[in-house]
Amino acid sequence: MTINLYEMNPQIYDDYINTQIEKINFDEVFNLISKIANKKESIEILDLCCGTGIFPRKWLTKLNNVKYVGVDINSSFIKFAKEKLGNNKFSFVVDDSVSFKANKKFDIVLATSSYHHIRDEQKRDFLKNVFAHLKNDGVLIVYEKIVDSFSDKIEAIDSGTKFYLERIKYMMKTEKLSDNQLFALFNEQYLTAIRKEEYKVDFQYFKADVENSGMKIREHIKLWPKENLFHNDKVGDFVFLIVKS
Repeated sequence: MTINLYEMNPQIYDDYINTQIEKINFDEVFNLISKIANKKESIEILDLCCGTGIFPRKWLTKLNNVKYVGVDINSSFIKFAKEKLGNNKFSFVVDDSVSFKANKKFDIVLATSSYHHIRDEQKRDFLKNVFAHLKNDGVLIVYEKIVDSFSDKIEAIDSGTKFYLERIKYMMKTEKLSDNQLFALFNEQYLTAIRKEEYKVDFQYFKADVENSGMKIREHIKLWPKENLFHNDKVGDFVFLIVKS
């Protein structure tokens, strides 16, 4: 039996996302959204793999001109999101983000810690679905944890384990973590190593998938680590601003 964070009480995942390092990453995502929102009378946002809805609940509610749709395949997460934030401006849908169809296009598509939950063989389909939902001048904003490259399952274990070991050490040094947060971190390390629910990839893999889907990375911002812990400056927490080619 696999102990799986994503099959447990949604509050555990919500607590995990409510850490300082995640707040810094979400602040950067919100900063990019705010710049776009300030130039438009209204913006429509599609959030794929929205989880428990902590980002719209704690960040997007600061904006008055947003219409939001959040999609996640986890029905308990969506139920939790609706209970915390459900109104005519913020709606949540249970669906598969790879195949979801909204029959409309959006100014912004969000994929915050989403891409790595998509199986490798479906990643390009996921990004092509993003493309289909973007207006021609729309943007995809991605927050993603990027690991070192690997060529087989053994190297994947090494890459994922090293990433989370450094991340956990950093977080334990810089903030007080609850039992829920510690459990979630170590569980995510485990799931990343065995590639179940967590299918993290390297920078070039992600870039190639983006370009294959008809889009390009216009900007990338590295938020963690500031120093070169991994002897590869393309490993860490990144926020990407992506547009149609």
